Amino acid sequence: MKIKILILLLIIPLVYVNAQNKVNDYLNIPGPIQLNQNEYNLIWSSHPNENYFKQEYISSNENVNRYNSMVLIDFVKGDFNIKDVVDQKVAELQKMKKNNPVVNYQIFENKEEYILDFLISENSKDGKEILIAERNIYRYKIISNGKNKGVLLFALSERGYPENMESFFNNLKTNTSKLIEKVGNYKLPDIEIK
Repeated sequence: MKIKILILLLIIPLVYVNAQNKVNDYLNIPGPIQLNQNEYNLIWSSHPNENYFKQEYISSNENVNRYNSMVLIDFVKGDFNIKDVVDQKVAELQKMKKNNPVVNYQIFENKEEYILDFLISENSKDGKEILIAERNIYRYKIISNGKNKGVLLFALSERGYPENMESFFNNLKTNTSKLIEKVGNYKLPDIEIK
């Protein structure tokens, strides 16, 4: 009996991986997405539960596992206080910052939207080298049109790796506000759950 259960548990992940090869546009967003002079195509999506939808977009010359720039669109159905959603992410960042001095963030409020600009990193085990630096600009907005009521996250994620870390941080210093403006001024897509 134990062998049958083990075999079943080993087969399930393989079935899941094959199922993930099909990309669904759950939010019915016309693409590609044009942002910051780049064109992003839908390459991965997930609908892990009844209320949560996640979609990732990268340029055609990028690799999802080692991207330089990615657009993320998440939608969670429900009745939310947007400030609570942002505060939850900030609490997560504050916890990370206790063990990682690279972690940093700033919050901007614009009418009924929030932008959370933050930097995180994956470091070597000894903590002496940054293996991946990731800057994310998360734009949160409450959607309240009928059946699609919930919170929308529109985000731009940029990464630096050891071979381009210096230019990543130099670009971060010179383009911080520019990217925040581009994400903040982007015309958000209408969400229509399929």
